[in-house]
Amino acid sequence: MFEIGFATIIGAIVGVFLLLVVAYLLIGATLITAEVVMTAQRDMTEVQTDKTGTSITIDEHLIAENTTLYVLVKNDGTTVIKNPLQMDLFLATDTGTQTREEWQKIGITPDLINPGFLDPGEVLNMSVSIDELSPPIWVKVATPTGTAASAYL
Repeated sequence: MFEIGFATIIGAIVGVFLLLVVAYLLIGATLITAEVVMTAQRDMTEVQTDKTGTSITIDEHLIAENTTLYVLVKNDGTTVIKNPLQMDLFLATDTGTQTREEWQKIGITPDLINPGFLDPGEVLNMSVSIDELSPPIWVKVATPTGTAASAYL
């Protein structure tokens, strides 16, 4: 009789141990899932904050010798544009065509706080080659977050 009772106790101990291991695994998986969800929500909040804080305007433009267009883009938002080279520039002509153009960075003024970044209040000077025979009549500049500014030339 002693052997039957001892086997029952061992079986109960193993069962409780397995129950604790399963509970530990479920709680761990739940905590990891909650952490992943919170991180994703925080990242989306940061993206949304960057998007709502980003604002640009086209201050000036100049066509030099009918071959080069210079566009001055001011960051008048509250968010730093960390990589202004990722901005897109679009031109439209009087024929109705709109094309994305490759542009060159002439400089950022004043570029004192974060060199290379387009901080609030700073102005980016962009240049793009244009066709003498079909000059653009409209320019649009868009940031990596999707904020855009446009102007007629």
